[in-house]
Amino acid sequence: MKKIIPLIILTLLLTGCSATYDITFTDDKIKDEIRVFTDSNTVNNANQTTIDSFSNKILEWERGHDHYTRDVYTDNGITGYLYKYDFNYDEYDAMSQIRKCYDDFELTYNNQEIILKTSQKFLCKDYYKDVTDLTIAIKSDKKIISSNADIQKENIHTWKINNSNYQNKQIEIRINRQEEYKVKDKEQKIDLFHILIFILFILLIIIYIINKKDIKKKGK
Repeated sequence: MKKIIPLIILTLLLTGCSATYDITFTDDKIKDEIRVFTDSNTVNNANQTTIDSFSNKILEWERGHDHYTRDVYTDNGITGYLYKYDFNYDEYDAMSQIRKCYDDFELTYNNQEIILKTSQKFLCKDYYKDVTDLTIAIKSDKKIISSNADIQKENIHTWKINNSNYQNKQIEIRINRQEEYKVKDKEQKIDLFHILIFILFILLIIIYIINKKDIKKKGK
Protein backbone atom coordinates (compact mmCIF):
# COMPACT_ATOMS: atom_id res chain seq x y z
CA MET A 1 0.00 0.00 0.00
CA LYS A 2 2.75 2.48 0.92
CA LYS A 3 4.32 2.13 -2.53
CA ILE A 4 1.21 3.06 -4.46
CA ILE A 5 1.50 6.84 -4.36
CA PRO A 6 5.23 6.96 -5.23
CA LEU A 7 4.51 4.73 -8.23
CA ILE A 8 1.67 6.93 -9.40
CA ILE A 9 3.94 9.92 -8.97
CA LEU A 10 6.75 8.28 -10.91
CA THR A 11 4.30 7.59 -13.71
CA LEU A 12 3.49 11.31 -13.74
CA LEU A 13 7.16 12.21 -13.87
CA LEU A 14 7.96 9.90 -16.77
CA THR A 15 4.94 10.74 -18.90
CA GLY A 16 4.39 14.41 -18.09
CA CYS A 17 0.88 13.68 -16.86
CA SER A 18 -1.37 15.60 -14.51
CA ALA A 19 -3.30 14.40 -11.47
CA THR A 20 -6.48 15.23 -9.60
CA TYR A 21 -7.48 13.86 -6.20
CA ASP A 22 -11.20 14.10 -5.40
CA ILE A 23 -12.44 13.35 -1.87
CA THR A 24 -16.18 13.21 -1.20
CA PHE A 25 -17.59 13.06 2.34
CA THR A 26 -21.03 11.50 2.60
CA ASP A 27 -22.92 10.52 5.72
CA ASP A 28 -21.36 7.07 5.95
CA LYS A 29 -18.55 6.94 3.36
CA ILE A 30 -15.46 8.81 2.21
CA LYS A 31 -15.02 8.38 -1.53
CA ASP A 32 -11.59 8.69 -3.13
CA GLU A 33 -11.06 9.25 -6.85
CA ILE A 34 -7.53 9.73 -8.19
CA ARG A 35 -7.17 10.60 -11.86
CA VAL A 36 -3.83 10.31 -13.65
CA PHE A 37 -4.06 11.58 -17.20
CA THR A 38 -2.42 13.06 -20.27
CA ASP A 39 -3.52 13.97 -23.78
CA SER A 40 -4.74 10.97 -25.74
CA ASN A 41 -2.00 11.19 -28.39
CA THR A 42 0.74 10.83 -25.78
CA VAL A 43 -0.94 7.88 -24.09
CA ASN A 44 -1.65 6.08 -27.34
CA ASN A 45 1.97 6.22 -28.46
CA ALA A 46 5.32 6.00 -26.65
CA ASN A 47 4.13 6.48 -23.09
CA GLN A 48 1.39 3.82 -23.08
CA THR A 49 3.87 1.07 -22.15
CA THR A 50 5.28 3.15 -19.30
CA ILE A 51 1.85 3.94 -17.85
CA ASP A 52 0.72 0.32 -18.15
CA SER A 53 3.89 -0.94 -16.50
CA PHE A 54 3.57 1.21 -13.42
CA SER A 55 -0.19 0.83 -13.23
CA ASN A 56 0.18 -2.95 -13.24
CA LYS A 57 2.60 -2.69 -10.33
CA ILE A 58 0.08 -0.52 -8.49
CA LEU A 59 -2.54 -3.21 -8.92
CA GLU A 60 -0.08 -5.89 -7.79
CA TRP A 61 0.50 -4.12 -4.48
CA GLU A 62 -3.23 -3.63 -4.12
CA ARG A 63 -4.03 -7.29 -4.78
CA GLY A 64 -5.59 -8.94 -1.75
CA HIS A 65 -6.53 -5.63 -0.15
CA ASP A 66 -9.55 -4.76 -2.30
CA HIS A 67 -8.81 -1.06 -2.14
CA TYR A 68 -8.39 1.15 -5.18
CA THR A 69 -9.68 -0.16 -8.48
CA ARG A 70 -8.36 1.10 -11.80
CA ASP A 71 -10.40 2.07 -14.84
CA VAL A 72 -9.32 3.54 -18.16
CA TYR A 73 -11.20 6.66 -19.17
CA THR A 74 -11.22 9.13 -22.05
CA ASP A 75 -12.95 12.48 -21.83
CA ASN A 76 -12.71 15.37 -24.31
CA GLY A 77 -9.33 14.35 -25.67
CA ILE A 78 -7.98 13.44 -22.23
CA THR A 79 -6.95 9.85 -21.60
CA GLY A 80 -5.78 8.31 -18.35
CA TYR A 81 -6.54 6.07 -15.41
CA LEU A 82 -9.04 6.48 -12.61
CA TYR A 83 -8.30 4.92 -9.22
CA LYS A 84 -11.20 4.89 -6.78
CA TYR A 85 -12.45 3.38 -3.55
CA ASP A 86 -15.22 4.07 -1.03
CA PHE A 87 -13.86 3.98 2.52
CA ASN A 88 -15.61 3.66 5.83
CA TYR A 89 -14.73 6.49 8.18
CA ASP A 90 -12.83 4.25 10.58
CA GLU A 91 -10.45 2.96 7.87
CA TYR A 92 -9.70 6.19 6.00
CA ASP A 93 -6.92 7.39 8.28
CA ALA A 94 -4.89 4.22 7.77
CA MET A 95 -5.65 3.29 4.16
CA SER A 96 -6.27 6.40 2.06
CA GLN A 97 -3.60 7.64 -0.32
CA ILE A 98 -3.70 11.24 0.87
CA ARG A 99 -2.76 10.03 4.34
CA LYS A 100 0.64 9.06 2.97
CA CYS A 101 1.28 12.58 1.69
CA TYR A 102 1.42 14.25 5.12
CA ASP A 103 3.39 13.55 8.30
CA ASP A 104 0.37 14.49 10.38
CA PHE A 105 -3.11 13.61 9.19
CA GLU A 106 -5.97 14.07 11.64
CA LEU A 107 -9.52 13.09 10.78
CA THR A 108 -12.01 13.53 13.60
CA TYR A 109 -15.73 12.97 13.32
CA ASN A 110 -18.85 12.57 15.42
CA ASN A 111 -22.58 13.01 14.93
CA GLN A 112 -22.17 16.77 14.73
CA GLU A 113 -19.23 17.46 12.45
CA ILE A 114 -16.25 16.22 10.44
CA ILE A 115 -12.84 17.87 10.76
CA LEU A 116 -9.83 17.13 8.56
CA LYS A 117 -6.47 18.72 9.37
CA THR A 118 -2.99 17.95 8.05
CA SER A 119 0.55 19.12 8.64
CA GLN A 120 2.10 21.77 6.39
CA LYS A 121 4.26 19.94 3.86
CA PHE A 122 2.74 17.91 1.04
CA LEU A 123 5.31 15.11 1.07
CA CYS A 124 4.28 13.44 -2.20
CA LYS A 125 5.36 16.50 -4.19
CA ASP A 126 8.99 15.50 -3.59
CA TYR A 127 8.45 12.55 -5.93
CA TYR A 128 7.41 14.66 -8.92
CA LYS A 129 9.00 18.11 -8.77
CA ASP A 130 8.54 18.63 -12.53
CA VAL A 131 4.77 18.16 -12.40
CA THR A 132 2.93 21.40 -11.67
CA ASP A 133 -0.68 20.41 -12.21
CA LEU A 134 -1.93 18.72 -9.05
CA THR A 135 -5.39 19.44 -7.65
CA ILE A 136 -7.08 18.20 -4.48
CA ALA A 137 -10.83 18.80 -4.33
CA ILE A 138 -12.98 18.04 -1.29
CA LYS A 139 -16.77 18.03 -1.54
CA SER A 140 -19.72 16.81 0.49
CA ASP A 141 -23.48 16.48 0.50
CA LYS A 142 -23.26 18.12 3.93
CA LYS A 143 -22.63 21.83 4.45
CA ILE A 144 -18.95 22.83 4.52
CA ILE A 145 -18.53 25.33 7.34
CA SER A 146 -14.97 26.49 6.71
CA SER A 147 -11.68 25.59 5.04
CA ASN A 148 -8.34 27.04 3.98
CA ALA A 149 -8.86 26.01 0.33
CA ASP A 150 -7.48 28.09 -2.53
CA ILE A 151 -10.84 27.99 -4.29
CA GLN A 152 -14.23 27.74 -2.60
CA LYS A 153 -17.07 27.31 -5.07
CA GLU A 154 -20.41 26.19 -3.73
CA ASN A 155 -19.75 22.98 -1.81
CA ILE A 156 -16.46 22.10 -3.54
CA HIS A 157 -13.24 23.30 -1.92
CA THR A 158 -10.06 23.01 -3.98
CA TRP A 159 -6.35 23.13 -3.21
CA LYS A 160 -3.79 23.78 -5.98
CA ILE A 161 -0.39 22.28 -5.20
CA ASN A 162 2.75 23.18 -7.14
CA ASN A 163 6.52 23.45 -6.82
CA SER A 164 6.35 26.84 -5.14
CA ASN A 165 3.81 26.10 -2.40
CA TYR A 166 3.97 22.37 -1.53
CA GLN A 167 6.22 23.05 1.48
CA ASN A 168 3.38 24.98 3.06
CA LYS A 169 0.18 23.39 1.79
CA GLN A 170 -1.83 22.38 4.82
CA ILE A 171 -5.39 21.15 4.38
CA GLU A 172 -8.02 22.20 6.89
CA ILE A 173 -11.73 21.68 6.45
CA ARG A 174 -14.76 21.51 8.72
CA ILE A 175 -18.10 20.00 7.71
CA ASN A 176 -21.45 20.20 9.50
CA ARG A 177 -22.72 16.64 9.56
CA GLN A 178 -26.20 17.72 10.69
CA GLU A 179 -26.94 20.11 7.84
CA GLU A 180 -27.50 19.06 4.24
CA TYR A 181 -25.99 21.18 1.50
CA LYS A 182 -28.90 22.78 -0.34
CA VAL A 183 -28.30 23.11 -4.04
CA LYS A 184 -31.67 24.84 -4.33
CA ASP A 185 -30.22 27.86 -2.48
CA LYS A 186 -28.47 28.78 -5.71
CA GLU A 187 -31.62 28.10 -7.72
CA GLN A 188 -33.61 30.33 -5.37
CA LYS A 189 -31.14 33.16 -5.95
CA ILE A 190 -31.51 32.73 -9.70
CA ASP A 191 -35.32 32.68 -9.40
CA LEU A 192 -35.24 35.84 -7.29
CA PHE A 193 -33.08 37.52 -9.91
CA HIS A 194 -35.56 36.57 -12.64
CA ILE A 195 -38.46 37.87 -10.55
CA LEU A 196 -36.71 41.21 -10.01
CA ILE A 197 -36.01 41.52 -13.73
CA PHE A 198 -39.67 40.79 -14.49
CA ILE A 199 -40.86 43.39 -11.96
CA LEU A 200 -38.45 45.95 -13.42
CA PHE A 201 -39.77 45.18 -16.91
CA ILE A 202 -43.38 45.69 -15.77
CA LEU A 203 -42.45 48.99 -14.09
CA LEU A 204 -40.79 50.21 -17.27
CA ILE A 205 -43.94 49.37 -19.25
CA ILE A 206 -46.11 51.23 -16.72
CA ILE A 207 -43.81 54.25 -16.82
CA TYR A 208 -43.87 54.18 -20.61
CA ILE A 209 -47.69 54.09 -20.69
CA ILE A 210 -47.99 56.93 -18.16
CA ASN A 211 -45.50 59.07 -20.08
CA LYS A 212 -47.32 58.38 -23.33
CA LYS A 213 -50.63 59.50 -21.80
CA ASP A 214 -49.00 62.66 -20.45
CA ILE A 215 -47.64 63.47 -23.90
CA LYS A 216 -51.11 63.02 -25.44
CA LYS A 217 -52.68 65.31 -22.84
CA LYS A 218 -50.08 68.01 -23.49
CA GLY A 219 -50.71 67.66 -27.21
CA LYS A 220 -54.37 68.46 -26.70
